Amino acid sequence: MGKFKKLGIILTSTAFSVSVLSPMAQASANVKEPQERVAIQVASTETKVTKSMLIKQLNTLFPDKFNFVTEKDFSMGEAHYFNDDKTIRYDLSFHKMINSKDVFGSFTFKGEDLELENFYYQPVNIADALYPVKYSEGDAKKIAQDFLKKLPNTANYKLREDSSFGDFGVSFSRPLSEPITYSFTYSPTHNGVPLSNESINIAVLANGEVTSMYRNTESASKATFDNLEQKKNESDILAQVRENLSVDLRYMVDYNYQTGEAGAKLVYMPSTSFNSVHAINGQWQSMNGFTSQAPKAKGVEKLASQPLAPRKKDITVAEVEELAKSFLKVDSDKVKLQIDSVNERENENGETIYDVNYMYDFGNHGTGSSFEVNKATGEIINYWDMRGDFTETDAKVEPISKDAALAKAIDYLKEWAPSYIHNYSKPLEDTVYDKYSKQYYFSFPRIVNGIAVEGDEISVSISADGKLSALHVNNRKIDNWPSVNKAIPADKAKATFSEGLKLELQYAKQDGEDNHHYDLVYAPVYSGSLFNSIDAITGEWLQKMDDGKEKPAISHPTAGGELTYLLRQNVLEVKDPANFNADTAVTKGESLKILVKSLSYGYDFGPYGRDNDKQSFNNIDKKHPLYGIVEQAVRMGILQPADQFAVDTTLTRQELAEWLVRVLNLENAAKHSDIYKLNFTDASSIDPAYAGYVALASAMGLIDGQQNKFNATEKVTYADLAVSTVRLAKAVYENNSGRNYY
Repeated sequence: MGKFKKLGIILTSTAFSVSVLSPMAQASANVKEPQERVAIQVASTETKVTKSMLIKQLNTLFPDKFNFVTEKDFSMGEAHYFNDDKTIRYDLSFHKMINSKDVFGSFTFKGEDLELENFYYQPVNIADALYPVKYSEGDAKKIAQDFLKKLPNTANYKLREDSSFGDFGVSFSRPLSEPITYSFTYSPTHNGVPLSNESINIAVLANGEVTSMYRNTESASKATFDNLEQKKNESDILAQVRENLSVDLRYMVDYNYQTGEAGAKLVYMPSTSFNSVHAINGQWQSMNGFTSQAPKAKGVEKLASQPLAPRKKDITVAEVEELAKSFLKVDSDKVKLQIDSVNERENENGETIYDVNYMYDFGNHGTGSSFEVNKATGEIINYWDMRGDFTETDAKVEPISKDAALAKAIDYLKEWAPSYIHNYSKPLEDTVYDKYSKQYYFSFPRIVNGIAVEGDEISVSISADGKLSALHVNNRKIDNWPSVNKAIPADKAKATFSEGLKLELQYAKQDGEDNHHYDLVYAPVYSGSLFNSIDAITGEWLQKMDDGKEKPAISHPTAGGELTYLLRQNVLEVKDPANFNADTAVTKGESLKILVKSLSYGYDFGPYGRDNDKQSFNNIDKKHPLYGIVEQAVRMGILQPADQFAVDTTLTRQELAEWLVRVLNLENAAKHSDIYKLNFTDASSIDPAYAGYVALASAMGLIDGQQNKFNATEKVTYADLAVSTVRLAKAVYENNSGRNYY
């Protein structure tokens, strides 16, 4: 390939590569950790592809779409290939300001034919992609399918009906000032059978524009496939799986990122020692390949039988600095370690954590990161080794064995995080060596009441030569663990899984150098359950994520559409939409919650705020359910810190006007109330302090008058607030005032 150099480590996207055609819980247990892809630069003399050639290819794929971008506006990245795929890639991008708005696009082409591998485009105007939508999901699906037809070799691609989705019904909060996007995933097929772990994802805005495409597929030119006609009957494999089916009793962490509350469910899940069965020979597929032996689940084996002493109690800042210098040192005259800062913060468990920020200085540039140390124990709880990015390793060196790597991982835990490990077990799942990243990834599950906890583990990565590559301690504070004695009998749970068991036929490719063969396999799915789990106490299937059913509409003569939109975007919380009275007055606390959620990401208003947050109101501390919302409102400028915030007082129309104007950063203009003329017949009833806010909110159409009256002191209803919230979201976009509170 000629001269090259490393460009850096890139984590491959797993959004579409995890085998979502097979059970999600099975996939999470048996599919390896995200692989680290090393992008390797190709010398300019090794390729004849030019920027002009890429622009020509772009314009062929998107006729007239990018006429507003000149050749000078485009930038061409360095040609590169990956350690696991030698096909050369070429990057093309642009970034412009049009009408004070950012417009940018990035495109990756690969191979001699300059096939479009992925792209992302942010258009100049997305107003038509905000509510109310211009294109429905059905319209967007047709647009996506038409775009797919433009891509070569996609005639055999089929839409995955279970994975096409829009922003309606999502389980997280996103700013309503951002465009509504529909996403569609297509899987390649052979003889009508889908190929697992391969897909094309296409995103379409609600204004009809295709704005991104991600392709995670492989060339089929050398591919070979098992003969479909030789497959065993599905009923025979189904009987085989049922005969060997076993279930595990586990705790599953149930964490609400918006309230900060962590709990635990007691669940049954099928043993994850296999993820499919070969459709022709009936062998079991695990992470280590196929085997004729029936899978057996591993038992719990704690890392330490008794608690071990902390590494260093009540460690000081000075001691942490010394630890960092020793722990992060690099043996090179060309690289200098620089400890930038050691900061204290409180984590979600209420523990004091040191954040150590550091950098490796190469003279003309540097690269940095951070790691975390528990102040009370002096133990490292979060670390990733950056030195592998710039330290050359001998590719010919054979990696240490899996058992040796596991022993190393446990030794490192005893050295750097000893006080935790008596609550954790050796891995319950198989571990394999990732030849691309040259690492082993180990997951040590937490053990409570003798059973493993899903979602609470210690993760350790060990390099080929036995060095510690990464360490992360996940140990959520959970006060109430359901009693194991309350679980239904395992036989009853097994019967439920057996009854709900179905098989899906798919082609799966095994890892290996130059392996182009696809095995025909049957993958188990259980009653459509996303997490393959049942509540161990009730025996009911556990649907942890949205089951895809659209939330019912809210009926209202003037605000039904807006109320339904907020409900389906998880901005408005209503237990019984059919009987919801939207003409009820809304409190300041609830109003603030709706406004903040409508203009923020879910993680913006978590219960612990930001590291430098100070409590803004005496009556809203970190234990208050609205603490995160209130502090986010302060950052957004909606509220000003004061002694008290009247959470339960109803909001008036003139107070709402003030909040809306503050979101748009127009408070200074609103303060000059004497320059505004209010044409409402009840203008005299408006408090002079609110006059400017009312004038602006009314002029911008954020609040409507009622029969030429503003009714300033009347209470705001849910219907009023819904209409104003949706209008505000569009105003935020049009005024470029979103995210201004950072």
